[in-house]
Amino acid sequence: MIIIAVLAATIQKRNESIAGLREKIEGMSAVHPLRYYASHGGNLPIIATSRKALMTSSYVLAIGNQCGESLPLVLTLEDGADDRHKTVTIDVDPRQTAEFSHFDDWKLSEGDIVEISHDGFNSVRMRFR
Repeated sequence: MIIIAVLAATIQKRNESIAGLREKIEGMSAVHPLRYYASHGGNLPIIATSRKALMTSSYVLAIGNQCGESLPLVLTLEDGADDRHKTVTIDVDPRQTAEFSHFDDWKLSEGDIVEISHDGFNSVRMRFR
């Protein structure tokens, strides 16, 4: 009888552990509002990548919005060679990725630096190489 009680307790504890792990996994893949990210470290909920453009020598900037709200961002562009600066504002839809290859008269080139920011969050800075 004692052995059955010990086995039952072990099985119950294991099931509770599995349920807890499932909750953690669901929480990690959940879509959170912007205020969640602000209160959990202040990192922008984005994935920023770059690649060479197919038809020109410029670059393409891809920004993926990981939160469940539209994300207005300020991009500060710096030309590494000429010391030119430009600031543009973009909106990235929830859970979407937007690609940018130029901003009006500014084509993204090797050596350019882009800083991605949103009020209340840590900014992201990257150089095109």
